[in-house]
Amino acid sequence: MIPAAPIPGALRRAVRALEIPRARLIAAVLAACATLGSAFALAAVSAYLVTRAWTMPPVLDLTVAVVMVRALGVSRGAFRWLERMLTHDVALRGVVTLRTNLFTALADRPDDGLSRLRRGDLLGRLGDDAQELGDLVIKAVVPGLVSVVMAVAVLVTFAPLSLPATAAMLAGLVLASVLAPLAAHRAARITEQAVLSTRSEVGARSLEILDDATSLRLEGRLEQSLDLLGDRQASHDDAIDRAAVPAAVAAAAVPLAILLAATGSLLAAGALWIQGAASAGQIGILLLLPLSSFEAATALPAAASQLARSRAAAERLADLVGPRLPRTAGIGRGPGPGVLSAVGLTAGWTSDAPRVGGLDLDLPPGSRLAVVGPSGSGKSTLLATLAGLLDPLAGRVELDGQDLADLDPAAVRAAVTMFAEDSHVFATTVRENLKVVRGGLGDAEIEAALDAVGLSDWVAALPLGLDTLLGPDGTTVSGGERRRLLLARAVVRGGPVLLLDEPTEHLDTARGDALLEALLTPAGSALVPASSTVVVVTHRVEAIPAGTPILRLEEHR
Repeated sequence: MIPAAPIPGALRRAVRALEIPRARLIAAVLAACATLGSAFALAAVSAYLVTRAWTMPPVLDLTVAVVMVRALGVSRGAFRWLERMLTHDVALRGVVTLRTNLFTALADRPDDGLSRLRRGDLLGRLGDDAQELGDLVIKAVVPGLVSVVMAVAVLVTFAPLSLPATAAMLAGLVLASVLAPLAAHRAARITEQAVLSTRSEVGARSLEILDDATSLRLEGRLEQSLDLLGDRQASHDDAIDRAAVPAAVAAAAVPLAILLAATGSLLAAGALWIQGAASAGQIGILLLLPLSSFEAATALPAAASQLARSRAAAERLADLVGPRLPRTAGIGRGPGPGVLSAVGLTAGWTSDAPRVGGLDLDLPPGSRLAVVGPSGSGKSTLLATLAGLLDPLAGRVELDGQDLADLDPAAVRAAVTMFAEDSHVFATTVRENLKVVRGGLGDAEIEAALDAVGLSDWVAALPLGLDTLLGPDGTTVSGGERRRLLLARAVVRGGPVLLLDEPTEHLDTARGDALLEALLTPAGSALVPASSTVVVVTHRVEAIPAGTPILRLEEHR
């Protein structure tokens, strides 16, 4: 959700997070100035050559101008290529660094704000909003700096020729370089929040429908969801249409500025010609040069709009990162026995709709607990709260007698491992999909974990074994294989407490029941040691081993 009020300094902090080297940015600006400088000089020399040739001077008098036209024409293309390479290099490096810093900040976020974001919104912020900050360099920062340099160059060129023409040029530059961008920025700022809020809504709902299409169809709600998505898309389109009108007004200001400057230069040139105070070459420059003096200013309305979009994106990214505590915040602790407790716990996403209430739990090391309940009863919500990913609405969750809220988040993550049903399988190798939780994993540990979850035969059949790529460009992973791969990841992650959300979903009944028994066996198994606390959310009540404590959430609504 977009923050209700602007976050002070968000754009400045986001630009710092890009970590753009000043030398690279200066090189990109100089290359862009050289590009437009070549174009401006080419127009001036061409205007001089055409009008001077009209007076039929000796051919040798035009030789230098002819060579300059050719040289400037070639240099413009060369400098344009260099400018594009340098500018995009700066922007792409900055976006990569920004995303790295964002992931680091998200890992350090102390509250549950990240858990409350829908996947589509999170994807939009890390993808589109980060890219908007990269576009700030290409479409706003570099064009803005270049326009200042070129405005000075244009005025310095006109001043010796005619002061009235210089005054007209100054008025045109003010209109094109100041008033037009201000109008574009205001228009974009007014509409940006509506446009991007609807975009986030469309993205989030699209992902939800893709993820739950089968269940929505079975429940008869697919058509309703598609209709609602269509309404959100229509709202998005309407917001874009509203944004187009003021943007068009801002864009029209630049041609008007060119007309103003060209008219002023024409009148000044006429006066000089009548007075005989200027040569034909000078008159040609005054007549034709205004048409090429606004190339830098032409990009400024778009730059102002980009600035507004980037500021809004920076505010959303600042809201995503949330309040950050120093790395020393919270109580640090070494690995403890892993006693997980809940005291008067009320869990839910909103205070007006709690899912679980009045819950007391005491899970000493080696405990096994099965959590059951109907859909929507709060099973996943409870696990997220026990894992410290969702703040309790009331009561508290304790680890070894200390409130999770008072502990260092890194210590909580080291002690509590959660297997979420919507965890991500990365588009990389099987090996890297497990090493993502512990970089020092050896192949022997990986193979043991895969064998424990019943994936050893599957891996053996893959073309490259552990080096096989998964995802759209590699091997397709079925629902059951995905579940077991994620479970293997949770197993190798280890820790005193293991929280599992429907680990047997998408498995055949026999295999799923055997896996559930292995997880809930108090004596331990190849999956988890006997000393670990295991909490499993499941809908297979009949497959829960005899003697396993069962928490029925319908009793704690």
